[in-house]
Amino acid sequence: MNIALVLCAAFAPVFAAADVPPAFPAEIDFLNQVPAADADKVVDAVRQYALLQFSLFEWDQEIAKQLAESPGGREEARARQGSARERLARVERAYKVVLDRYPKNARALNYYGEFVSDYRGDEINAVRYWNEAIANDPKLALAHNNLAIYYSHTGRIAFGIDHYNKAIELEPQNPDFKYNLAQLYLTMSPDVAKELKWEDAKVYREGMKLSKAAAELKPTDYKLLEDYATNFYAAQRFEITPDWADAATAWQRARIAARNNEQLFFTWLNEARAWVRKPNNAKAEACLLEALKIIPSSKAAQGLLEKVRSGTVGSADAE
Repeated sequence: MNIALVLCAAFAPVFAAADVPPAFPAEIDFLNQVPAADADKVVDAVRQYALLQFSLFEWDQEIAKQLAESPGGREEARARQGSARERLARVERAYKVVLDRYPKNARALNYYGEFVSDYRGDEINAVRYWNEAIANDPKLALAHNNLAIYYSHTGRIAFGIDHYNKAIELEPQNPDFKYNLAQLYLTMSPDVAKELKWEDAKVYREGMKLSKAAAELKPTDYKLLEDYATNFYAAQRFEITPDWADAATAWQRARIAARNNEQLFFTWLNEARAWVRKPNNAKAEACLLEALKIIPSSKAAQGLLEKVRSGTVGSADAE
Protein backbone atom coordinates (compact mmCIF):
# COMPACT_ATOMS: atom_id res chain seq x y z
CA MET A 1 0.00 0.00 0.00
CA ASN A 2 1.30 3.46 -0.90
CA ILE A 3 1.48 5.36 2.39
CA ALA A 4 1.72 8.69 0.59
CA LEU A 5 -1.57 8.12 -1.26
CA VAL A 6 -3.28 6.93 1.90
CA LEU A 7 -2.23 9.97 3.90
CA CYS A 8 -3.00 12.42 1.10
CA ALA A 9 -6.46 10.96 0.65
CA ALA A 10 -7.18 10.92 4.36
CA PHE A 11 -6.16 14.45 5.31
CA ALA A 12 -6.45 17.94 3.88
CA PRO A 13 -4.51 21.12 4.78
CA VAL A 14 -6.19 23.32 7.35
CA PHE A 15 -3.73 26.23 7.72
CA ALA A 16 -4.07 29.45 5.78
CA ALA A 17 -1.01 30.69 3.92
CA ALA A 18 -0.18 33.17 6.67
CA ASP A 19 -0.29 30.42 9.29
CA VAL A 20 1.71 27.73 7.49
CA PRO A 21 3.72 25.73 10.06
CA PRO A 22 7.26 24.45 9.43
CA ALA A 23 6.96 22.22 6.35
CA PHE A 24 8.29 18.75 5.75
CA PRO A 25 10.94 18.66 2.99
CA ALA A 26 10.01 17.86 -0.60
CA GLU A 27 10.97 14.17 -0.45
CA ILE A 28 8.33 13.58 2.24
CA ASP A 29 5.88 16.23 1.07
CA PHE A 30 2.90 13.92 1.61
CA LEU A 31 3.31 14.51 5.36
CA ASN A 32 2.41 18.15 4.75
CA GLN A 33 -1.09 16.96 3.88
CA VAL A 34 -1.77 15.90 7.47
CA PRO A 35 -3.67 18.69 9.29
CA ALA A 36 -0.95 20.52 11.21
CA ALA A 37 -3.47 21.62 13.83
CA ASP A 38 -3.87 18.00 14.89
CA ALA A 39 -0.56 17.24 16.58
CA ASP A 40 -1.52 13.64 17.41
CA LYS A 41 -2.25 12.82 13.77
CA VAL A 42 1.00 14.39 12.61
CA VAL A 43 3.03 12.52 15.23
CA ASP A 44 1.26 9.26 14.36
CA ALA A 45 1.88 9.76 10.63
CA VAL A 46 5.57 10.51 11.14
CA ARG A 47 5.92 7.56 13.49
CA GLN A 48 4.43 5.19 10.90
CA TYR A 49 6.66 6.68 8.23
CA ALA A 50 9.70 6.22 10.49
CA LEU A 51 8.86 2.58 11.24
CA LEU A 52 8.53 1.88 7.52
CA GLN A 53 11.88 3.51 6.81
CA PHE A 54 13.56 1.61 9.64
CA SER A 55 12.34 -1.65 8.12
CA LEU A 56 13.59 -0.64 4.68
CA PHE A 57 16.88 0.53 6.22
CA GLU A 58 17.45 -2.98 7.60
CA TRP A 59 16.52 -4.43 4.20
CA ASP A 60 19.02 -2.13 2.43
CA GLN A 61 21.71 -3.10 4.91
CA GLU A 62 21.11 -6.82 4.44
CA ILE A 63 21.20 -6.54 0.63
CA ALA A 64 24.33 -4.38 0.83
CA LYS A 65 26.02 -7.07 2.92
CA GLN A 66 25.11 -9.76 0.40
CA LEU A 67 26.30 -7.64 -2.52
CA ALA A 68 29.60 -6.81 -0.82
CA GLU A 69 30.30 -10.53 -0.49
CA SER A 70 29.52 -11.26 -4.15
CA PRO A 71 31.95 -10.85 -7.07
CA GLY A 72 31.64 -7.40 -8.61
CA GLY A 73 28.97 -6.30 -6.17
CA ARG A 74 30.88 -3.65 -4.23
CA GLU A 75 29.65 -0.69 -6.26
CA GLU A 76 26.03 -1.69 -5.89
CA ALA A 77 26.63 -2.41 -2.21
CA ARG A 78 27.84 1.16 -1.72
CA ALA A 79 24.72 2.43 -3.46
CA ARG A 80 22.55 0.37 -1.13
CA GLN A 81 24.41 1.69 1.89
CA GLY A 82 23.86 5.20 0.62
CA SER A 83 20.15 4.46 0.28
CA ALA A 84 20.07 3.18 3.86
CA ARG A 85 21.76 6.33 5.16
CA GLU A 86 19.35 8.55 3.24
CA ARG A 87 16.38 6.74 4.76
CA LEU A 88 17.62 7.64 8.23
CA ALA A 89 18.31 11.20 7.16
CA ARG A 90 14.73 11.58 5.92
CA VAL A 91 13.38 10.21 9.19
CA GLU A 92 15.52 12.66 11.15
CA ARG A 93 14.33 15.58 9.02
CA ALA A 94 10.73 14.50 9.60
CA TYR A 95 11.17 14.31 13.36
CA LYS A 96 12.87 17.72 13.43
CA VAL A 97 9.92 19.30 11.63
CA VAL A 98 7.56 17.70 14.15
CA LEU A 99 9.60 19.06 17.05
CA ASP A 100 9.74 22.50 15.42
CA ARG A 101 5.95 22.45 15.23
CA TYR A 102 5.26 20.86 18.61
CA PRO A 103 8.34 21.32 20.83
CA LYS A 104 6.49 20.10 23.92
CA ASN A 105 4.83 17.06 22.40
CA ALA A 106 5.87 14.22 24.71
CA ARG A 107 5.46 11.39 22.20
CA ALA A 108 7.47 13.23 19.56
CA LEU A 109 10.24 13.88 22.08
CA ASN A 110 10.22 10.22 23.12
CA TYR A 111 10.32 8.90 19.55
CA TYR A 112 13.13 11.23 18.56
CA GLY A 113 15.04 10.13 21.67
CA GLU A 114 14.67 6.53 20.50
CA PHE A 115 15.93 7.50 17.05
CA VAL A 116 19.07 9.30 18.26
CA SER A 117 19.81 6.42 20.66
CA ASP A 118 19.21 3.52 18.26
CA TYR A 119 20.46 5.01 14.99
CA ARG A 120 22.85 7.79 15.99
CA GLY A 121 24.31 6.20 19.11
CA ASP A 122 23.79 9.46 21.02
CA GLU A 123 22.54 8.25 24.38
CA ILE A 124 23.26 11.53 26.17
CA ASN A 125 20.83 13.44 23.98
CA ALA A 126 18.40 10.52 24.00
CA VAL A 127 18.18 10.76 27.79
CA ARG A 128 17.63 14.49 27.51
CA TYR A 129 14.71 13.97 25.12
CA TRP A 130 13.16 11.22 27.29
CA ASN A 131 13.40 13.38 30.40
CA GLU A 132 11.89 16.28 28.50
CA ALA A 133 9.07 14.00 27.32
CA ILE A 134 8.29 13.04 30.92
CA ALA A 135 8.45 16.69 32.00
CA ASN A 136 5.71 17.43 29.48
CA ASP A 137 3.73 14.26 30.17
CA PRO A 138 4.64 12.41 33.39
CA LYS A 139 2.24 9.62 32.38
CA LEU A 140 4.08 8.67 29.18
CA ALA A 141 5.01 5.09 30.05
CA LEU A 142 7.21 4.57 26.97
CA ALA A 143 9.60 7.31 28.06
CA HIS A 144 9.86 5.80 31.56
CA ASN A 145 10.62 2.42 29.98
CA ASN A 146 13.32 3.93 27.75
CA LEU A 147 14.97 5.64 30.72
CA ALA A 148 14.75 2.39 32.69
CA ILE A 149 16.60 0.53 29.93
CA TYR A 150 19.27 3.22 29.76
CA TYR A 151 19.84 3.42 33.52
CA SER A 152 19.87 -0.37 33.90
CA HIS A 153 22.43 -0.79 31.14
CA THR A 154 24.66 1.90 32.64
CA GLY A 155 24.65 0.39 36.12
CA ARG A 156 22.22 2.79 37.80
CA ILE A 157 19.95 0.01 39.01
CA ALA A 158 17.85 2.10 41.40
CA PHE A 159 16.86 4.55 38.67
CA GLY A 160 16.19 1.67 36.31
CA ILE A 161 13.89 -0.14 38.74
CA ASP A 162 12.03 3.08 39.61
CA HIS A 163 11.33 3.88 35.96
CA TYR A 164 10.32 0.28 35.13
CA ASN A 165 7.89 0.27 38.05
CA LYS A 166 6.47 3.61 36.95
CA ALA A 167 5.98 2.34 33.39
CA ILE A 168 4.23 -0.80 34.70
CA GLU A 169 2.06 1.30 37.03
CA LEU A 170 0.99 3.49 34.10
CA GLU A 171 0.42 0.61 31.65
CA PRO A 172 -0.10 -2.60 33.64
CA GLN A 173 -1.31 -4.47 30.55
CA ASN A 174 1.89 -3.82 28.57
CA PRO A 175 3.86 -7.11 28.52
CA ASP A 176 7.09 -5.50 27.30
CA PHE A 177 7.59 -3.49 30.47
CA LYS A 178 7.19 -6.56 32.69
CA TYR A 179 9.48 -8.57 30.40
CA ASN A 180 12.15 -5.87 30.63
CA LEU A 181 12.04 -5.70 34.43
CA ALA A 182 12.12 -9.50 34.63
CA GLN A 183 15.27 -9.47 32.49
CA LEU A 184 16.86 -6.98 34.88
CA TYR A 185 16.01 -9.12 37.92
CA LEU A 186 17.28 -12.36 36.39
CA THR A 187 20.41 -11.10 34.59
CA MET A 188 21.64 -8.61 37.22
CA SER A 189 20.31 -10.36 40.31
CA PRO A 190 23.24 -9.57 42.68
CA ASP A 191 22.93 -5.84 41.98
CA VAL A 192 19.14 -5.96 42.31
CA ALA A 193 19.35 -7.87 45.59
CA LYS A 194 21.80 -5.35 46.97
CA GLU A 195 19.74 -2.37 45.86
CA LEU A 196 16.38 -3.69 47.09
CA LYS A 197 17.85 -5.45 50.14
CA TRP A 198 16.24 -8.71 49.06
CA GLU A 199 17.43 -12.28 49.40
CA ASP A 200 18.63 -13.76 46.11
CA ALA A 201 15.74 -16.22 46.11
CA LYS A 202 13.22 -13.38 46.29
CA VAL A 203 14.83 -11.68 43.29
CA TYR A 204 14.33 -14.89 41.30
CA ARG A 205 10.74 -15.38 42.45
CA GLU A 206 9.78 -11.79 41.64
CA GLY A 207 11.50 -12.03 38.27
CA MET A 208 9.57 -15.19 37.46
CA LYS A 209 6.28 -13.55 38.45
CA LEU A 210 6.99 -10.73 36.01
CA SER A 211 8.11 -13.13 33.28
CA LYS A 212 4.97 -15.24 33.70
CA ALA A 213 2.74 -12.14 33.72
CA ALA A 214 4.33 -10.89 30.48
CA ALA A 215 3.72 -14.25 28.80
CA GLU A 216 0.12 -14.39 29.98
CA LEU A 217 -0.58 -10.86 28.74
CA LYS A 218 0.44 -11.84 25.19
CA PRO A 219 -0.11 -15.60 24.76
CA THR A 220 0.56 -15.46 21.01
CA ASP A 221 4.07 -14.03 21.42
CA TYR A 222 6.52 -16.93 21.13
CA LYS A 223 9.45 -14.84 22.38
CA LEU A 224 7.72 -14.03 25.68
CA LEU A 225 6.52 -17.61 26.17
CA GLU A 226 9.92 -19.10 25.36
CA ASP A 227 11.63 -16.66 27.70
CA TYR A 228 9.36 -17.60 30.61
CA ALA A 229 9.90 -21.32 30.01
CA THR A 230 13.68 -20.85 29.73
CA ASN A 231 13.80 -18.88 32.98
CA PHE A 232 13.01 -22.04 34.97
CA TYR A 233 16.58 -23.15 34.26
CA ALA A 234 17.91 -20.03 36.05
CA ALA A 235 16.55 -21.39 39.35
CA GLN A 236 19.72 -23.40 39.99
CA ARG A 237 21.74 -20.17 40.22
CA PHE A 238 19.55 -19.21 43.17
CA GLU A 239 19.66 -22.69 44.76
CA ILE A 240 15.93 -23.10 44.14
CA THR A 241 14.25 -26.24 42.83
CA PRO A 242 11.38 -25.21 40.58
CA ASP A 243 8.32 -27.29 39.76
CA TRP A 244 9.47 -28.96 36.56
CA ALA A 245 5.90 -29.91 35.67
CA ASP A 246 5.19 -26.15 35.53
CA ALA A 247 8.23 -25.77 33.27
CA ALA A 248 6.89 -28.49 30.98
CA THR A 249 3.54 -26.71 30.83
CA ALA A 250 5.32 -23.48 29.92
CA TRP A 251 6.97 -25.21 26.97
CA GLN A 252 3.60 -26.62 25.89
CA ARG A 253 2.17 -23.09 25.82
CA ALA A 254 5.16 -21.83 23.88
CA ARG A 255 4.58 -24.59 21.32
CA ILE A 256 1.09 -23.24 20.57
CA ALA A 257 2.69 -19.92 19.59
CA ALA A 258 5.57 -21.46 17.60
CA ARG A 259 5.84 -20.10 14.06
CA ASN A 260 8.25 -22.55 12.43
CA ASN A 261 9.64 -26.07 12.73
CA GLU A 262 12.77 -24.91 14.53
CA GLN A 263 10.67 -23.40 17.30
CA LEU A 264 8.42 -26.46 17.44
CA PHE A 265 11.47 -28.72 17.76
CA PHE A 266 12.92 -26.52 20.49
CA THR A 267 9.73 -26.72 22.57
CA TRP A 268 9.52 -30.52 22.33
CA LEU A 269 13.20 -30.94 23.22
CA ASN A 270 12.99 -28.60 26.19
CA GLU A 271 9.74 -30.07 27.45
CA ALA A 272 11.55 -33.42 27.42
CA ARG A 273 14.39 -31.88 29.45
CA ALA A 274 11.85 -30.58 31.99
CA TRP A 275 10.32 -34.07 32.34
CA VAL A 276 13.78 -35.58 32.81
CA ARG A 277 14.28 -33.22 35.74
CA LYS A 278 10.82 -33.92 37.22
CA PRO A 279 11.52 -36.90 36.69
CA ASN A 280 9.04 -38.54 34.33
CA ASN A 281 10.93 -40.52 31.72
CA ALA A 282 7.82 -41.74 29.91
CA LYS A 283 6.73 -38.20 29.14
CA ALA A 284 10.30 -37.24 28.28
CA GLU A 285 10.50 -40.07 25.75
CA ALA A 286 7.20 -39.06 24.15
CA CYS A 287 8.43 -35.49 23.73
CA LEU A 288 11.75 -36.60 22.25
CA LEU A 289 9.99 -38.77 19.68
CA GLU A 290 7.95 -35.75 18.60
CA ALA A 291 11.12 -33.66 18.39
CA LEU A 292 12.80 -36.27 16.19
CA LYS A 293 9.83 -36.29 13.81
CA ILE A 294 10.73 -32.66 13.06
CA ILE A 295 14.55 -32.95 13.00
CA PRO A 296 15.47 -36.66 12.78
CA SER A 297 19.19 -35.88 12.63
CA SER A 298 19.34 -34.02 15.96
CA LYS A 299 22.21 -35.43 18.01
CA ALA A 300 20.90 -33.73 21.17
CA ALA A 301 17.48 -35.39 20.90
CA GLN A 302 18.93 -38.74 19.83
CA GLY A 303 21.43 -38.80 22.70
CA LEU A 304 18.89 -37.81 25.32
CA LEU A 305 16.40 -40.39 24.05
CA GLU A 306 19.02 -43.13 24.27
CA LYS A 307 19.78 -42.26 27.89
CA VAL A 308 16.09 -42.00 28.80
CA ARG A 309 15.41 -45.44 27.35
CA SER A 310 18.44 -47.00 29.04
CA GLY A 311 17.56 -45.49 32.41
CA THR A 312 20.94 -43.74 32.69
CA VAL A 313 19.63 -40.20 32.27
CA GLY A 314 20.27 -37.61 34.98
CA SER A 315 19.67 -33.91 35.62
CA ALA A 316 23.01 -33.03 34.04
CA ASP A 317 21.78 -34.55 30.76
CA ALA A 318 18.85 -32.12 30.73
CA GLU A 319 21.06 -29.01 30.46
